[in-house]
Amino acid sequence: MLSQEQKKLDWTWANSDEWSINFPCANGLCQSPINIKTSDTVPKFFSPLNFSSKYDSDLMFTMANSGQQILMTLPKDSNEQTGDEIFFTGINLIGKYHFSNLHIHWGVDSKQGAEHQIDGNRFAGEAHFVHKNKDTQQLAVLAIFLTVSDIGNESNEWDEYANIASQLTKTDDKTKCVLNLSRLMQMKHTEFYRYEGSLTSPPCTEGIIWTVFRDEVPIREESLNALRQKILPNTYRPVQPLNDRTVFRNYERSPTI
Repeated sequence: MLSQEQKKLDWTWANSDEWSINFPCANGLCQSPINIKTSDTVPKFFSPLNFSSKYDSDLMFTMANSGQQILMTLPKDSNEQTGDEIFFTGINLIGKYHFSNLHIHWGVDSKQGAEHQIDGNRFAGEAHFVHKNKDTQQLAVLAIFLTVSDIGNESNEWDEYANIASQLTKTDDKTKCVLNLSRLMQMKHTEFYRYEGSLTSPPCTEGIIWTVFRDEVPIREESLNALRQKILPNTYRPVQPLNDRTVFRNYERSPTI
C-alpha cells in the first residue's frame, strides 16, 4: 500500500483514467467535474452570497508548486485572526465558509482547460476558490470560468497571478505574493449552478458542494501560455458522469451561453 506522500505524487493529469487504482474514490458515483445541461437543471431559490470585507483587501498569500498544480494559500505564519476574517456566508450554506486555497485549471490551448462544461461548451480555464466550514469541515468550492480577452484587460489581477505562478517552475517552489480576492473573483456573479460532487484531483473525495458561476472572467492569452509552457501543458480532469444527481440553478429561465 502506498503511503499518503507516495499517493500524493503517484498521479498525473494525463493518466486520470487510472486514478482509481490508488484512489478508489475516483470511481465514485458523485464525481466532478460535470457537463451541466442547462435544460435539465432545476430552479431553486438561494439566499444572497455575502463576502467578508477582507475580500476587498490586498492580502499576503503563499503560492506554491505542488508538482501537479499551483496552490495559493494563506501563509502559515499569518495572523490567525486575519484568516478567520476571510469567509463568505449565504447561498443556502450553513455558517461561515473560510478561504482555504485558490488554484486554476488550464489546457494546452484556449479551446479547453476549464473542468466544467455548460451544454458541452468548453472554456479556456477555471478558477476554484476552495472554502471550508471550520465547524463541520465541509468543503465548498466557488468555480469561475476564465476566458481569453485582451480588451480592457491591461491591469487584470489574473495576469499578475499568472506572472507570479509561472515563475514557480519546480515542485515545491514557493513564494509570497500580494493579491486581491475580490479583483480575482470580480464579484458581479449572480447566476450559478449548484450540485454535490468531488475534488477534481486525487484523492477525488466526494461530498464537496459546488457552486459554478455562469459569468466569465477575462485573462490574457499570454498569461495562460506562460502557465502552459513553464508549469504544465494542462491541468484539468475530463467531465464525469452525472448519474442520478440533480443540478440546481438560481434563476428561473435557462438562457443559452
